[in-house]
Amino acid sequence: MSVVLTTAFPNPPCPAEENTPKVPDVITNRSLFAVSILCGVLLVQAPALAESSPKPPSADQLEAALLLPEDLSADFARTTSRNRNPDRYDIVTGSKVCTRAVKGIVPLYRAKAATWLRKDDEWEGVSEYIVSGTRSKISALERAAKVMVRDCSGVTVTTDATKETIRKLSVGKLGNGVYAIKLRSGFPGRNLDKESMVAIDIVIVKVRNTLITLEHDGHVGQFDPTLTRSAAERATRRLQETLGES
Repeated sequence: MSVVLTTAFPNPPCPAEENTPKVPDVITNRSLFAVSILCGVLLVQAPALAESSPKPPSADQLEAALLLPEDLSADFARTTSRNRNPDRYDIVTGSKVCTRAVKGIVPLYRAKAATWLRKDDEWEGVSEYIVSGTRSKISALERAAKVMVRDCSGVTVTTDATKETIRKLSVGKLGNGVYAIKLRSGFPGRNLDKESMVAIDIVIVKVRNTLITLEHDGHVGQFDPTLTRSAAERATRRLQETLGES
């Protein structure tokens, strides 16, 4: 009888296992902890961002934010004379580039929330239009307001009988952004800021996802240029109060 002797040797270690350094448990645990923290932050931020998005104002709120006659002075009253076509002004149509730019803000003049105020027995008047909407809609209209200021400021059209100018208008810092121009028409050689036959100021103010458009016009010397700024300030304040801002 023959006996076969076998010697048990352990299996040789795998080269890959032998050469691969073992990751300490503490590093693995920290990595998993960091990933869990990041996931938690992302999950929490989404509803937080949603909550921070401004709620669009209702039609009643926009109507309540409109200027009242007494916001201007005791001499103003509501009027049935209404304008919704700023691109048809003679001062604007004298420049093709400006006409095209002003057409971009015409949707603001189509606002359902609007008011027209005029001074008793005078040519001076103030109209206001308020539009609210999605962030993309308001951003597009705000870009149109910027283009209006860019393409219309500096326009001068002179004939033998008339001189018409459009310049950038400063009314101070209002809301989240303000864009304004002043249109003047009169006689050549005159200071149109003081002796204009026709004066029109257009001011567009952004407050969150809402835009105020204010137009102040006057004729034959019946125009107080300081009213544009005070009316714009009052209109902005009324809208901010309506939206719950201080």
